[in-house]
Amino acid sequence: MAALETAKAGTWMELDAATRKRQFRAFVLLSLRVAPLTSSDLPLGELGAHLFSSQERNAAGSAVARTLVLLVPGNVRVQSDVVTEGALPAVGVVETGLAPALVVVLVTACAVAAAYLGSMGVEAIHAVNFNDEVTKRMLATQARVLEVLSLHVERERIAGHELPFDETERALLHSLEDTQRRLATLQRKPLPTPFAGATEFVRSAATSILPLAGIILLAMYFLNQPQQRRS
Repeated sequence: MAALETAKAGTWMELDAATRKRQFRAFVLLSLRVAPLTSSDLPLGELGAHLFSSQERNAAGSAVARTLVLLVPGNVRVQSDVVTEGALPAVGVVETGLAPALVVVLVTACAVAAAYLGSMGVEAIHAVNFNDEVTKRMLATQARVLEVLSLHVERERIAGHELPFDETERALLHSLEDTQRRLATLQRKPLPTPFAGATEFVRSAATSILPLAGIILLAMYFLNQPQQRRS
């Protein structure tokens, strides 16, 4: 809960280094737990298209997982599971550079990202730019998404079946994906795929054309002003 509050407030750098590391690891673990959108006891970090019954649920899980992928450098390689405990140094094999000529244990981009983020020490955690406004906004939105989806999955557990996302949930998920797309653009890379078969949200043609339509209408209004004054 402390990690979620820190993310929503964007106050990571106000924490001492050890507390920041513990909270950020908790944030990563919670993201891994929520991403499959199920109350079933899956192995932590197990993700795949087979877990989701619809493209929209897949897109929701993909958005949660994608945040972790966007936070790590593109040349990170993980050769084993990473074990962490509190603020102690993590145990595992993480390196940067060219891919080793070995079979990588963690096969999804999300799992690799989570292992890297979980392994970061007090110094290495500065690799995440907590002061960058787009990064802070993404983490804040992720925290709200984690809260909302956790409650959604609990309602499904009580109901005994899947429930559709409501408009508030859907709007929040769209906001997260939009922020991720903005950060990916700033990083000059395509929106990453956190696992095989991951999807993005489908936006209606009306929704996607509204911003452009607004710009066109404003341009027409201002262009017509001189003509109206002459008349």
